Amino acid sequence: MSRLADVVIVGGGVTGLCTAICLKQLGVKRVIILEKFYVGAGQSGRAAGIVRALVPHEKVATWQLQAQIFFKDFYSRFGVPLKVNQLGYLLRSSFQNEDRVALAIDVANRIGSQAKRINLAEAADLQPGLRLDAESIYAFEPGAIQIDPMPATFALACVARQLGVEIIEDCAVGDILVDGSSICGVASSIGRFEAPRLMIASGAWGAQQLSKIGVNLPIYPHRAEMAFFHAPLVGGETLCRIVSDGITQLYLRPEGRDQMFVGWREGDFVNNLSCIVRENPDDYKQIITPARLVDMQHRLVSTLPYMKSGFMHRTYTCIYDYSPDGQPVLDEVDKLTGLYFALGFSGGGFSVAPCVGQAMAEYITTGLRPANIKWLSLSRFSEGRSIQWSNSTGEIKL
Repeated sequence: MSRLADVVIVGGGVTGLCTAICLKQLGVKRVIILEKFYVGAGQSGRAAGIVRALVPHEKVATWQLQAQIFFKDFYSRFGVPLKVNQLGYLLRSSFQNEDRVALAIDVANRIGSQAKRINLAEAADLQPGLRLDAESIYAFEPGAIQIDPMPATFALACVARQLGVEIIEDCAVGDILVDGSSICGVASSIGRFEAPRLMIASGAWGAQQLSKIGVNLPIYPHRAEMAFFHAPLVGGETLCRIVSDGITQLYLRPEGRDQMFVGWREGDFVNNLSCIVRENPDDYKQIITPARLVDMQHRLVSTLPYMKSGFMHRTYTCIYDYSPDGQPVLDEVDKLTGLYFALGFSGGGFSVAPCVGQAMAEYITTGLRPANIKWLSLSRFSEGRSIQWSNSTGEIKL
């Protein structure tokens, strides 16, 4: 027997949850989320949880600032507690990227965030123990935040359920069901779900799901590696800021008092398709490779010299859905009425989910692409409109 809905969303991560919340706020009655494992099991629960507006692209920066406001106001808006850590974002870069850093500062201040270039003494005061040298430049955004991604994802799920969204876990979606030129639902491991509108928001699984009906997207599964390091047992130095180091190509944020999350700035490494580490999101190595861990630790000591006496606590990996420019693809399938997708977040989905959810909900309910997501359409790649958004100059060449 089939289940009926007005909208079915495939994927129980932050993108699907934010879209479902906004759909309910727009008056959609029956919204169902189908999640293969459990809420937050994919990229959402393994995100760094960093939201910063210090980027040299006004639209990207604006969404990041709006997400900061969304999460800071979460309790007052929804009545569900969510701990938000306003740590500030400290950027270290080379003079080679000075123009892009200056542009990022200008953009941040223009949209209403505060950011500024800082000197060595200011950098040392903001993050004791940071590598300081006259050959580097430093900038700081005080309003940047970090949130533990799994409680945040669960908080979104709580809000969605309070609004009447049905979230079904342990439900693997198989075929997308088509009737002529229209979507009519999906088949799943627990039965059919019929709906005239369907959104694919399943991260690394999404492109494969769409390929089964002949929709091929330039989105690739990319294995990303992260680690948690523990501060020295003697000495007292700890990480207190979000740090992005364009010299060592790492980004860091505190994990409690004595640990830190460390990840690669993937955009510095992924500059052509041969750099994509393609692995099956259902079966991949879930710890960092030894050689990469040694390299990461060496670079970490360069960023924070005191970490020479620190040690690795644990590692993990996840599979990103990487797009050619590291920005999402928010679109519909032209030849199939009612089929929408929000994919290709390239590891950055957490920080734009509130804005993506609002835009996709409007798209789905009206059938008209909102003006604020036209720049993220699939056609940008064939039309040569790839987005240059990061504080480095990396770009994937197709």
